[in-house]
Amino acid sequence: MNRSFDVIIVGSGPSGTATALHLCRRNPDWARRILIIDRAVHPREKLCGGGVTHYGEEALAELDLTVETKYFPVREVRLDFQGESYRFRGNPAFRILRRDEFDHWLVRECRAKGVAIHEGEALSDLKFVDGDQSQSRESGVIVETDQDTYFARTVVGADGSKSLVRRLAGFDLAPARESEGDTPKISAKQSKNAGHSSGARLARLMEVLTPEESGAQADFRDGRAVFDFSRMTDGLQGYYWDFPSYVKGAAYMNRGLFDSRARPERPRADLKSELDAALKLRERRLEDFELKGHPIHWFDPGGDCARPGVLLVGDAAGVDPLFGEGISFAIAYGGPAAEAIEDAFARDDFRFADYGRRLMRRPLFRHLRLRVRLARIAYRLRSPALVKLCWRLAGFIVRFTPWRSRDFQPAKARAFADP
Repeated sequence: MNRSFDVIIVGSGPSGTATALHLCRRNPDWARRILIIDRAVHPREKLCGGGVTHYGEEALAELDLTVETKYFPVREVRLDFQGESYRFRGNPAFRILRRDEFDHWLVRECRAKGVAIHEGEALSDLKFVDGDQSQSRESGVIVETDQDTYFARTVVGADGSKSLVRRLAGFDLAPARESEGDTPKISAKQSKNAGHSSGARLARLMEVLTPEESGAQADFRDGRAVFDFSRMTDGLQGYYWDFPSYVKGAAYMNRGLFDSRARPERPRADLKSELDAALKLRERRLEDFELKGHPIHWFDPGGDCARPGVLLVGDAAGVDPLFGEGISFAIAYGGPAAEAIEDAFARDDFRFADYGRRLMRRPLFRHLRLRVRLARIAYRLRSPALVKLCWRLAGFIVRFTPWRSRDFQPAKARAFADP
Protein backbone atom coordinates (compact mmCIF):
# COMPACT_ATOMS: atom_id res chain seq x y z
CA MET A 1 0.00 0.00 0.00
CA ASN A 2 1.60 3.22 -1.15
CA ARG A 3 -0.37 6.07 0.35
CA SER A 4 -3.06 7.05 2.81
CA PHE A 5 -5.66 9.80 2.58
CA ASP A 6 -8.31 10.86 5.02
CA VAL A 7 -10.92 11.03 2.24
CA ILE A 8 -10.96 9.30 -1.14
CA ILE A 9 -13.69 10.47 -3.50
CA VAL A 10 -14.51 8.07 -6.33
CA GLY A 11 -15.84 10.11 -9.24
CA SER A 12 -14.96 13.63 -10.42
CA GLY A 13 -18.38 14.77 -11.57
CA PRO A 14 -20.37 17.61 -9.93
CA SER A 15 -21.15 15.71 -6.71
CA GLY A 16 -17.58 14.53 -6.10
CA THR A 17 -15.94 17.85 -6.88
CA ALA A 18 -18.58 19.75 -4.87
CA THR A 19 -17.85 17.57 -1.83
CA ALA A 20 -14.12 18.31 -2.13
CA LEU A 21 -14.71 22.04 -2.65
CA HIS A 22 -17.02 22.24 0.37
CA LEU A 23 -14.41 20.57 2.55
CA CYS A 24 -11.75 23.01 1.32
CA ARG A 25 -14.10 25.91 1.92
CA ARG A 26 -14.59 24.78 5.52
CA ASN A 27 -10.83 24.46 6.00
CA PRO A 28 -8.20 24.88 3.23
CA ASP A 29 -6.07 22.24 4.95
CA TRP A 30 -8.52 19.59 3.72
CA ALA A 31 -7.01 19.86 0.21
CA ARG A 32 -3.94 17.79 1.13
CA ARG A 33 -6.12 15.17 2.85
CA ILE A 34 -8.29 14.39 -0.18
CA LEU A 35 -7.77 12.22 -3.24
CA ILE A 36 -10.25 12.14 -6.13
CA ILE A 37 -10.01 9.21 -8.55
CA ASP A 38 -11.89 8.77 -11.81
CA ARG A 39 -11.52 6.22 -14.60
CA ALA A 40 -12.20 8.94 -17.18
CA VAL A 41 -9.92 11.78 -18.27
CA HIS A 42 -11.28 15.32 -18.54
CA PRO A 43 -12.71 16.80 -20.62
CA ARG A 44 -14.79 13.69 -21.10
CA GLU A 45 -18.12 13.26 -22.81
CA LYS A 46 -21.03 12.84 -20.42
CA LEU A 47 -24.50 11.99 -21.65
CA CYS A 48 -26.87 14.49 -20.02
CA GLY A 49 -29.53 17.02 -20.97
CA GLY A 50 -27.29 19.61 -19.33
CA GLY A 51 -29.94 21.66 -17.53
CA VAL A 52 -28.85 23.73 -14.54
CA THR A 53 -31.78 25.32 -12.72
CA HIS A 54 -31.79 27.98 -10.02
CA TYR A 55 -31.29 25.16 -7.53
CA GLY A 56 -27.94 24.40 -9.14
CA GLU A 57 -26.98 28.06 -9.20
CA GLU A 58 -27.81 28.37 -5.51
CA ALA A 59 -25.71 25.27 -4.77
CA LEU A 60 -22.79 26.79 -6.70
CA ALA A 61 -23.28 30.09 -4.86
CA GLU A 62 -22.62 28.23 -1.58
CA LEU A 63 -19.16 27.62 -3.01
CA ASP A 64 -18.82 31.23 -4.22
CA LEU A 65 -18.96 29.96 -7.81
CA THR A 66 -21.01 31.00 -10.83
CA VAL A 67 -21.26 29.08 -14.09
CA GLU A 68 -18.23 29.98 -16.19
CA THR A 69 -18.69 27.60 -19.13
CA LYS A 70 -20.67 28.39 -22.27
CA TYR A 71 -24.39 27.80 -21.86
CA PHE A 72 -27.69 28.42 -23.60
CA PRO A 73 -30.05 30.63 -21.56
CA VAL A 74 -33.60 29.24 -21.61
CA ARG A 75 -36.17 32.02 -21.26
CA GLU A 76 -39.27 29.93 -21.77
CA VAL A 77 -40.06 26.40 -20.62
CA ARG A 78 -43.06 24.89 -22.38
CA LEU A 79 -44.74 21.78 -20.99
CA ASP A 80 -47.04 19.98 -23.45
CA PHE A 81 -49.63 17.27 -23.10
CA GLN A 82 -51.73 16.21 -26.09
CA GLY A 83 -52.50 19.72 -27.31
CA GLU A 84 -52.52 21.41 -23.89
CA SER A 85 -49.56 23.63 -22.90
CA TYR A 86 -48.43 25.88 -20.12
CA ARG A 87 -45.23 27.88 -19.72
CA PHE A 88 -42.68 29.05 -17.20
CA ARG A 89 -40.60 32.08 -18.07
CA GLY A 90 -37.45 33.60 -16.62
CA ASN A 91 -34.25 35.49 -17.35
CA PRO A 92 -33.14 32.78 -17.61
CA ALA A 93 -35.57 30.09 -16.47
CA PHE A 94 -32.60 27.72 -16.50
CA ARG A 95 -29.34 27.18 -18.39
CA ILE A 96 -28.31 24.38 -20.73
CA LEU A 97 -24.62 23.52 -20.82
CA ARG A 98 -22.31 20.74 -21.93
CA ARG A 99 -21.22 18.38 -19.19
CA ASP A 100 -17.74 17.82 -20.61
CA GLU A 101 -17.00 21.55 -20.24
CA PHE A 102 -18.84 22.01 -16.93
CA ASP A 103 -17.28 19.02 -15.17
CA HIS A 104 -13.81 19.95 -16.42
CA TRP A 105 -14.28 23.44 -14.98
CA LEU A 106 -15.15 22.01 -11.55
CA VAL A 107 -12.12 19.69 -11.69
CA ARG A 108 -9.90 22.70 -12.42
CA GLU A 109 -11.44 24.49 -9.42
CA CYS A 110 -10.49 21.53 -7.22
CA ARG A 111 -6.95 21.44 -8.54
CA ALA A 112 -6.62 25.17 -7.93
CA LYS A 113 -7.37 24.47 -4.25
CA GLY A 114 -4.61 21.85 -4.15
CA VAL A 115 -6.78 18.70 -4.27
CA ALA A 116 -5.05 15.65 -5.79
CA ILE A 117 -6.99 14.22 -8.73
CA HIS A 118 -6.01 10.97 -10.44
CA GLU A 119 -7.69 10.73 -13.85
CA GLY A 120 -7.66 7.55 -15.89
CA GLU A 121 -7.56 5.44 -12.72
CA ALA A 122 -10.44 3.04 -12.12
CA LEU A 123 -11.69 1.64 -8.82
CA SER A 124 -11.55 -2.15 -8.67
CA ASP A 125 -12.32 -3.10 -5.05
CA LEU A 126 -12.97 -1.89 -1.50
CA LYS A 127 -11.94 -3.76 1.65
CA PHE A 128 -13.15 -2.62 5.05
CA VAL A 129 -10.73 -2.61 7.97
CA ASP A 130 -11.78 -2.72 11.62
CA GLY A 131 -9.78 -0.59 14.03
CA ASP A 132 -7.57 -2.19 16.69
CA GLN A 133 -6.27 0.15 19.40
CA SER A 134 -3.82 -2.48 20.73
CA GLN A 135 -2.10 -2.49 17.35
CA SER A 136 -2.60 1.23 16.70
CA ARG A 137 -4.66 0.33 13.66
CA GLU A 138 -7.32 2.75 12.46
CA SER A 139 -10.62 1.66 11.02
CA GLY A 140 -11.05 2.57 7.39
CA VAL A 141 -11.18 1.33 3.82
CA ILE A 142 -8.53 -0.15 1.58
CA VAL A 143 -9.16 1.23 -1.89
CA GLU A 144 -7.82 -0.83 -4.76
CA THR A 145 -7.60 0.61 -8.26
CA ASP A 146 -6.21 -0.67 -11.54
CA GLN A 147 -3.01 1.25 -10.76
CA ASP A 148 -2.47 1.39 -6.99
CA THR A 149 -3.75 0.63 -3.50
CA TYR A 150 -4.64 3.27 -0.90
CA PHE A 151 -6.00 3.52 2.62
CA ALA A 152 -8.77 6.00 3.49
CA ARG A 153 -10.67 6.74 6.66
CA THR A 154 -13.67 7.64 4.49
CA VAL A 155 -14.72 6.84 0.92
CA VAL A 156 -17.23 9.02 -0.93
CA GLY A 157 -19.12 7.28 -3.72
CA ALA A 158 -19.62 9.92 -6.40
CA ASP A 159 -19.42 7.46 -9.26
CA GLY A 160 -22.86 7.82 -10.79
CA SER A 161 -25.98 5.76 -11.30
CA LYS A 162 -24.13 2.47 -11.75
CA SER A 163 -21.95 3.21 -8.72
CA LEU A 164 -19.36 0.51 -8.05
CA VAL A 165 -18.83 2.02 -4.58
CA ARG A 166 -22.49 1.43 -3.81
CA ARG A 167 -22.26 -2.20 -4.87
CA LEU A 168 -18.94 -2.94 -3.19
CA ALA A 169 -20.11 -1.41 0.09
CA GLY A 170 -23.21 -3.60 0.07
CA PHE A 171 -25.87 -0.90 -0.30
CA ASP A 172 -27.72 -3.01 -2.86
CA LEU A 173 -27.58 -6.17 -0.75
CA ALA A 174 -29.18 -5.42 2.61
CA PRO A 175 -30.51 -2.67 4.87
CA ALA A 176 -28.03 -0.44 6.67
CA ARG A 177 -26.67 -1.61 10.01
CA GLU A 178 -25.93 0.49 13.01
CA SER A 179 -22.51 -0.76 14.07
CA GLU A 180 -19.27 -0.30 12.19
CA GLY A 181 -18.38 -3.96 12.40
CA ASP A 182 -21.48 -4.95 10.45
CA THR A 183 -20.32 -3.32 7.20
CA PRO A 184 -20.66 -5.98 4.49
CA LYS A 185 -17.30 -7.20 3.20
CA ILE A 186 -17.86 -8.35 -0.37
CA SER A 187 -15.64 -8.59 -3.39
CA ALA A 188 -16.03 -6.95 -6.77
CA LYS A 189 -17.06 -10.33 -8.20
CA GLN A 190 -19.77 -10.75 -5.57
CA SER A 191 -21.03 -7.23 -6.16
CA LYS A 192 -21.77 -8.02 -9.80
CA ASN A 193 -24.27 -10.60 -8.60
CA ALA A 194 -25.77 -8.31 -5.97
CA GLY A 195 -29.47 -7.87 -5.44
CA HIS A 196 -31.42 -5.27 -7.32
CA SER A 197 -32.94 -3.16 -4.55
CA SER A 198 -31.51 -0.09 -6.30
CA GLY A 199 -32.28 -1.44 -9.77
CA ALA A 200 -35.97 -0.71 -9.24
CA ARG A 201 -35.04 2.98 -8.98
CA LEU A 202 -33.31 3.37 -12.33
CA ALA A 203 -34.80 5.84 -14.77
CA ARG A 204 -33.81 5.60 -18.43
CA LEU A 205 -32.72 8.26 -20.89
CA MET A 206 -32.04 8.30 -24.61
CA GLU A 207 -30.83 11.28 -26.61
CA VAL A 208 -29.56 12.46 -29.96
CA LEU A 209 -27.91 15.71 -31.00
CA THR A 210 -29.17 17.22 -34.25
CA PRO A 211 -27.21 20.06 -35.93
CA GLU A 212 -29.33 23.16 -36.47
CA GLU A 213 -29.18 26.63 -37.95
CA SER A 214 -29.76 28.64 -34.79
CA GLY A 215 -31.18 31.65 -36.62
CA ALA A 216 -33.80 29.55 -38.39
CA GLN A 217 -34.76 27.37 -35.43
CA ALA A 218 -37.62 28.91 -33.40
CA ASP A 219 -36.51 27.33 -30.13
CA PHE A 220 -33.11 29.02 -30.49
CA ARG A 221 -34.63 32.37 -31.44
CA ASP A 222 -37.12 32.33 -28.58
CA GLY A 223 -34.84 30.68 -26.01
CA ARG A 224 -37.36 27.89 -25.51
CA ALA A 225 -37.04 24.38 -24.08
CA VAL A 226 -39.90 21.93 -24.59
CA PHE A 227 -40.99 19.06 -22.34
CA ASP A 228 -43.65 16.95 -24.07
CA PHE A 229 -45.51 14.64 -21.66
CA SER A 230 -48.06 13.49 -24.25
CA ARG A 231 -47.13 9.81 -23.83
CA MET A 232 -47.17 9.75 -20.03
CA THR A 233 -50.61 8.06 -19.85
CA ASP A 234 -49.71 5.60 -22.57
CA GLY A 235 -46.57 3.81 -21.37
CA LEU A 236 -43.83 6.42 -21.08
CA GLN A 237 -43.35 7.48 -17.46
CA GLY A 238 -41.79 10.77 -18.42
CA TYR A 239 -41.42 13.04 -21.42
CA TYR A 240 -39.76 13.87 -24.72
CA TRP A 241 -37.50 16.94 -24.66
CA ASP A 242 -36.16 19.52 -27.12
CA PHE A 243 -33.29 21.57 -25.66
CA PRO A 244 -31.30 24.14 -27.66
CA SER A 245 -27.59 23.78 -26.93
CA TYR A 246 -24.12 24.57 -28.20
CA VAL A 247 -21.47 21.93 -28.85
CA LYS A 248 -18.03 23.47 -29.36
CA GLY A 249 -19.73 26.68 -30.41
CA ALA A 250 -22.05 25.05 -32.98
CA ALA A 251 -25.84 25.02 -32.61
CA TYR A 252 -27.46 21.66 -31.88
CA MET A 253 -30.82 20.54 -30.58
CA ASN A 254 -30.52 18.06 -27.75
CA ARG A 255 -33.51 15.77 -28.26
CA GLY A 256 -34.38 12.85 -26.08
CA LEU A 257 -36.64 10.82 -23.83
CA PHE A 258 -36.82 10.49 -20.06
CA ASP A 259 -38.57 7.43 -18.62
CA SER A 260 -38.64 7.69 -14.82
CA ARG A 261 -39.78 4.13 -14.02
CA ALA A 262 -41.27 5.68 -10.88
CA ARG A 263 -43.92 2.96 -11.17
CA PRO A 264 -41.68 -0.08 -11.85
CA GLU A 265 -44.65 -2.44 -11.81
CA ARG A 266 -45.90 -0.95 -15.10
CA PRO A 267 -44.66 -2.28 -18.49
CA ARG A 268 -41.46 -0.74 -19.85
CA ALA A 269 -41.87 1.60 -22.81
CA ASP A 270 -39.88 0.88 -25.97
CA LEU A 271 -37.73 4.01 -25.82
CA LYS A 272 -36.15 3.63 -29.24
CA SER A 273 -39.55 3.38 -30.93
CA GLU A 274 -40.90 6.26 -28.84
CA LEU A 275 -37.94 8.48 -29.76
CA ASP A 276 -38.18 7.51 -33.43
CA ALA A 277 -41.85 8.52 -33.49
CA ALA A 278 -41.19 11.83 -31.72
CA LEU A 279 -38.37 12.72 -34.11
CA LYS A 280 -40.54 11.95 -37.16
CA LEU A 281 -43.07 14.50 -35.89
CA ARG A 282 -40.20 17.01 -36.00
CA GLU A 283 -39.09 15.93 -39.49
CA ARG A 284 -36.00 14.12 -38.25
CA ARG A 285 -34.98 10.47 -38.68
CA LEU A 286 -33.48 8.59 -35.78
CA GLU A 287 -31.18 6.59 -38.05
CA ASP A 288 -29.45 9.81 -39.16
CA PHE A 289 -28.00 10.52 -35.72
CA GLU A 290 -25.91 8.82 -33.08
CA LEU A 291 -28.20 7.41 -30.40
CA LYS A 292 -26.99 7.36 -26.80
CA GLY A 293 -28.58 6.17 -23.58
CA HIS A 294 -27.86 5.96 -19.87
CA PRO A 295 -29.64 5.36 -16.55
CA ILE A 296 -30.41 7.76 -13.70
CA HIS A 297 -30.55 6.39 -10.16
CA TRP A 298 -33.32 8.24 -8.39
CA PHE A 299 -33.64 9.15 -4.75
CA ASP A 300 -35.44 6.99 -2.19
CA PRO A 301 -36.46 9.01 0.91
CA GLY A 302 -36.43 5.82 2.97
CA GLY A 303 -33.26 4.51 1.41
CA ASP A 304 -29.69 4.22 2.50
CA CYS A 305 -27.00 6.78 1.57
CA ALA A 306 -24.35 5.96 4.18
CA ARG A 307 -22.55 3.01 5.70
CA PRO A 308 -19.66 2.97 8.16
CA GLY A 309 -16.75 4.51 6.30
CA VAL A 310 -18.77 5.29 3.17
CA LEU A 311 -21.00 8.13 1.97
CA LEU A 312 -22.91 8.30 -1.30
CA VAL A 313 -23.50 11.54 -3.17
CA GLY A 314 -25.09 12.59 -6.48
CA ASP A 315 -26.51 9.93 -8.76
CA ALA A 316 -24.94 7.20 -6.60
CA ALA A 317 -27.24 8.34 -3.77
CA GLY A 318 -30.16 9.34 -5.96
CA VAL A 319 -31.60 12.35 -7.78
CA ASP A 320 -34.95 13.51 -9.19
CA PRO A 321 -37.44 10.99 -10.70
CA LEU A 322 -40.04 13.60 -11.68
CA PHE A 323 -38.09 15.61 -14.27
CA GLY A 324 -34.79 13.76 -14.19
CA GLU A 325 -32.96 16.82 -12.85
CA GLY A 326 -29.53 15.63 -11.81
CA ILE A 327 -26.86 18.34 -11.94
CA SER A 328 -28.41 20.70 -9.40
CA PHE A 329 -29.02 17.98 -6.82
CA ALA A 330 -25.59 16.45 -7.43
CA ILE A 331 -23.87 19.73 -6.55
CA ALA A 332 -26.14 20.16 -3.52
CA TYR A 333 -25.01 16.86 -1.99
CA GLY A 334 -21.55 18.37 -1.47
CA GLY A 335 -22.53 20.57 1.48
CA PRO A 336 -24.11 17.99 3.80
CA ALA A 337 -21.51 15.37 2.79
CA ALA A 338 -18.64 17.69 3.75
CA GLU A 339 -20.38 18.59 7.00
CA ALA A 340 -20.83 14.90 7.87
CA ILE A 341 -17.19 14.09 7.03
CA GLU A 342 -15.78 16.94 9.09
CA ASP A 343 -17.97 15.96 12.04
CA ALA A 344 -16.89 12.31 11.73
CA PHE A 345 -13.21 13.27 12.05
CA ALA A 346 -13.96 15.64 14.95
CA ARG A 347 -15.72 12.85 16.89
CA ASP A 348 -13.69 9.92 15.51
CA ASP A 349 -16.99 8.27 14.61
CA PHE A 350 -17.30 7.17 11.00
CA ARG A 351 -20.65 5.43 11.11
CA PHE A 352 -22.36 8.42 9.43
CA ALA A 353 -25.61 7.41 11.13
CA ASP A 354 -27.01 10.95 10.86
CA TYR A 355 -26.15 11.60 7.19
CA GLY A 356 -29.75 11.06 6.05
CA ARG A 357 -30.98 13.53 8.67
CA ARG A 358 -28.38 16.05 7.53
CA LEU A 359 -29.74 15.79 4.00
CA MET A 360 -33.33 16.27 5.13
CA ARG A 361 -32.41 19.38 7.10
CA ARG A 362 -31.74 21.04 3.76
CA PRO A 363 -34.83 22.53 2.06
CA LEU A 364 -33.67 21.27 -1.34
CA PHE A 365 -33.61 17.64 -0.21
CA ARG A 366 -37.03 17.99 1.37
CA HIS A 367 -38.11 19.27 -2.05
CA LEU A 368 -36.44 16.23 -3.65
CA ARG A 369 -38.47 13.98 -1.35
CA LEU A 370 -41.61 15.79 -2.55
CA ARG A 371 -40.62 15.23 -6.18
CA VAL A 372 -40.36 11.49 -5.53
CA ARG A 373 -43.90 11.47 -4.18
CA LEU A 374 -45.20 13.54 -7.08
CA ALA A 375 -43.50 11.26 -9.62
CA ARG A 376 -45.15 8.20 -8.11
CA ILE A 377 -48.53 9.94 -8.34
CA ALA A 378 -48.11 11.59 -11.74
CA TYR A 379 -46.81 8.53 -13.55
CA ARG A 380 -49.62 6.43 -12.15
CA LEU A 381 -52.26 8.44 -14.00
CA ARG A 382 -53.90 6.69 -16.94
CA SER A 383 -56.69 9.12 -17.85
CA PRO A 384 -55.76 11.71 -20.55
CA ALA A 385 -58.81 13.78 -19.57
CA LEU A 386 -57.64 14.00 -15.96
CA VAL A 387 -54.09 14.95 -17.00
CA LYS A 388 -55.44 17.64 -19.35
CA LEU A 389 -57.43 19.06 -16.45
CA CYS A 390 -54.23 19.13 -14.34
CA TRP A 391 -52.42 20.89 -17.20
CA ARG A 392 -55.08 23.61 -17.40
CA LEU A 393 -54.99 24.07 -13.63
CA ALA A 394 -51.19 24.33 -13.63
CA GLY A 395 -51.31 26.93 -16.40
CA PHE A 396 -53.83 28.95 -14.42
CA ILE A 397 -51.71 28.84 -11.26
CA VAL A 398 -48.54 29.93 -13.08
CA ARG A 399 -50.24 33.20 -14.04
CA PHE A 400 -50.14 34.23 -10.38
CA THR A 401 -46.44 33.43 -9.83
CA PRO A 402 -43.23 35.25 -10.82
CA TRP A 403 -42.70 32.54 -13.44
CA ARG A 404 -45.14 34.34 -15.74
CA SER A 405 -42.58 37.03 -16.59
CA ARG A 406 -39.53 36.77 -18.87
CA ASP A 407 -37.81 39.27 -16.56
CA PHE A 408 -38.02 36.98 -13.54
CA GLN A 409 -34.60 35.88 -12.25
CA PRO A 410 -35.27 32.77 -10.14
CA ALA A 411 -31.65 32.35 -9.02
CA LYS A 412 -31.79 35.78 -7.36
CA ALA A 413 -35.28 35.48 -5.90
CA ARG A 414 -35.68 34.78 -2.19
CA ALA A 415 -39.13 33.30 -2.60
CA PHE A 416 -40.49 31.59 -5.68
CA ALA A 417 -42.94 29.01 -6.87
CA ASP A 418 -41.13 25.95 -8.20
CA PRO A 419 -41.68 24.94 -11.82
